[in-house]
Parts: sequence; structure tokens; C-alpha cells
Amino acid sequence: GGRAEPLRYAAAIGGIAFEDRFITGETHKKEKAEGKRRWSGPPEVVVIDKDGKDLVTIAQSNTCLRYIGKLAGLYPENKVSAALADEILDSSEDVFGVLMGAMAGKEKDEEKKAAAEELLKDDGKLTYWVKKFACRQKEAADRGVKSGLFVGEEITIAELKFAATFGFLMGRLPGFGKDGYMGKDENKALLAIIEKVNANDKVKAFTEQFNKNTAAFKEKAENCSFKYGGKTVSGAL
Repeated sequence: GGRAEPLRYAAAIGGIAFEDRFITGETHKKEKAEGKRRWSGPPEVVVIDKDGKDLVTIAQSNTCLRYIGKLAGLYPENKVSAALADEILDSSEDVFGVLMGAMAGKEKDEEKKAAAEELLKDDGKLTYWVKKFACRQKEAADRGVKSGLFVGEEITIAELKFAATFGFLMGRLPGFGKDGYMGKDENKALLAIIEKVNANDKVKAFTEQFNKNTAAFKEKAENCSFKYGGKTVSGAL
């Protein structure tokens, strides 16, 4: 889950080859202190040139997602549709901000539960954002979109970002999962977007291998670099 997940999914759906490097929290802190982070934290994407050499590193998760999305054909070419996708990306980051702000300094389970309950009140900060996503979904349906997605009939980076963000919350925020808040009747249409992304054949195949790689990394931190097959896409400046 988290900010890197939709990047991986976009590459997998687009059949793009890439190398995935895992780092521990301790390594990240060390590298950041040494000035090795491009901005603040991962994900970062190293773009290669036609000769396979490092060309440039790009960061900021939504920037990376748009870049990979364009390569994968998952970022709408229509300018208005692209803007609608961008809205979902940016609003998903707002949701991350709400979560991090509410959970900062909360170590005990009862503290986390109390913070989650506050977020999920009728006038809670997270409830506000869930309702906004539901509005965007309804607007799409009113425009004639029959898929239940935010932008059009096919999955875009918007749905990948949303599914990753809300999947992250469902796994970590007490009471927010499928058996709780997101399982309510009024939220089931949004839940269906997450399920549609996760049911994608290419996403399922990637996730199976990713889980194996994650287990290998946890067993031995030296196992931190994993390659995924596909077409090699180079960049140029």
C-alpha cells in the first residue's frame, strides 16, 4: 500500500519493465540525512536513457504516477479528463495528510481507535473527504460513465491512486475497513473501485510476485532489488 503502490500497478498494467528497490525506514532516515532524497521521501523513479544509463531521477509520488501513467496509457490524453484524474490524485494526498495529522504521536491502540472515531464522525475530517470522492463518482455516472469509475470506462491512474490510498487506510485505520466504515451502503460504490483495481489480472499477477519479494526482503534485507519483466522504456532530455 501507500504512495508507491499505484506506480507499480501502472507499470504492471502497461507491461513496462522496471526494477524495484526496497529500503528500510532506518536506511531512508540515513539517506535523507545525507541529502540523498530528491525531495522528502520515496517513491523516486530513476529514468534511463536509450543506452540503459541513468538519465534523471524524478520524485513526488503524483508526478511519478503521471509519468508512468503516460507511458502505460493510463493517463487520459483528453485535457479535461486528465484534469479530472489529477483531482483524484491531489485529493488522495489530502487524505494522506488527514491520516498522518490525526495519527501523529499515537502509539497506543486505544489512542489510535479514539483518533479514528473522531475522523469518522458525521462531521469528521475523513468523512468529509469520503463524501467528496462519492460526489466525483456520482458526477461521472451523471456524465454517462457506466463503469462506476471516476473518469471514464477504463481504469486510469486516478483509480489506481484512490485504491492504493484507501486500501492503505483500510489496513491501518481502526474501523475503516470493509467490515466497518467502507462497508456501509453509502460507501459500497467506492469500495467497488478498489475491488475492481485489485481484480485486474495484471495487478493480481504483480501482487502475487510482489508479496514474494516483500517476504524475501523481510527475511534478508540484502534482498532489496527486484526486477519485473516487460518492455523497456527509455527517456530523453
